[in-house]
Amino acid sequence: MTPLAATLRSAGLVLDATTANTQVGRWIEEVAHQRVHGTTGEKPAVRLELERLSFLPLPTSTTIPLPASHWQDLDEVALPIESLQHPLAVYEQLLEAYA
Repeated sequence: MTPLAATLRSAGLVLDATTANTQVGRWIEEVAHQRVHGTTGEKPAVRLELERLSFLPLPTSTTIPLPASHWQDLDEVALPIESLQHPLAVYEQLLEAYA
């Protein structure tokens, strides 16, 4: 497999966040989600559609309700929701390394 930066460079294109997201998204849908998973024995795309039926809606706020027994008179305690994304500077450094 040819690294994305090299493929784009040979076509005279520059790797940026928008292009990378487009290419990676396409690869995920066309390649990664179509492979049979070693543990489940199913394609992730098929498994996702089956599990999607049991998904719960996302919370509408960043406040998570906790039982009153844990916090005396408090009904809710605001807790931060941890981001799964790296700071944008990390991605910029990766792009610069392949430029």
